[in-house]
Amino acid sequence: MVLKTTPLRESDLLVTLFTDTHGRVSAVARGARRSQRRFAGTLQLLVLGRYQLGRPPRGDIWSLEGAEIEREWTQLATDVVAVAHASYVAELVGALLPTEIPEPEALALIIALWDSLAEAGPSPGALRAVELAILELGGHRPSLDACAACGRTDLDGGDVFDPSRGGVICRRCAAGSRGPGIRPLDPATLAYLRAAAAHDGPAAARALDTDPRFTAADRTAGREALISMVTLLVGKPLRSLEFIAKLGAAGRRQDPSGS
Repeated sequence: MVLKTTPLRESDLLVTLFTDTHGRVSAVARGARRSQRRFAGTLQLLVLGRYQLGRPPRGDIWSLEGAEIEREWTQLATDVVAVAHASYVAELVGALLPTEIPEPEALALIIALWDSLAEAGPSPGALRAVELAILELGGHRPSLDACAACGRTDLDGGDVFDPSRGGVICRRCAAGSRGPGIRPLDPATLAYLRAAAAHDGPAAARALDTDPRFTAADRTAGREALISMVTLLVGKPLRSLEFIAKLGAAGRRQDPSGS
């Protein structure tokens, strides 16, 4: 599937693909900006396709010779929040998973999220579950069951989330946490993140959106904790996250009650 496209020269596109056999690869689609027929409908988000790749004798850029659609979720294009969620996951995979290392589970996660979006619309719980799973695949799963500094498991309040130290930090070790991204972590917020990590896929994690154990504040705090870790790992804010934040701010202005 396509993670990103970038204009190249007058008529070409540099396409970032995530594949089942080669992982993340970059390929040049020659003439793709001039003629749509050769790659009709395949060089966009929300499409699962078969891509014919050719590798030059030297260098690490593949050539994209042709493509055909296997499945598509392009009907989601009318829902800006759904597209924002799909774009975020694509951007996250592109930023955190290494090049040319097969990771079929990541491909399955993306497809599962797109199916969930098509069946029932955007879900913060589903997005958190996928977010945590991708962090784990990239070797960056935040510690949620024990203090990332000392290993203490009896986390009973006064803890913080420190992305630079790997996740939750207990009250005793919190004094050593310094810098941006650190935030208090209430027991309910920690429970929410643990529940998101425990759910088997985005469809099941949708239940978190209406789980009476968690308030809107718990869900927001959990989201902000994970975003702080993603931003630290990537080294900059992701464009899709900035767009999601703008959509959320617009929704709050229209509905100040938060309902």
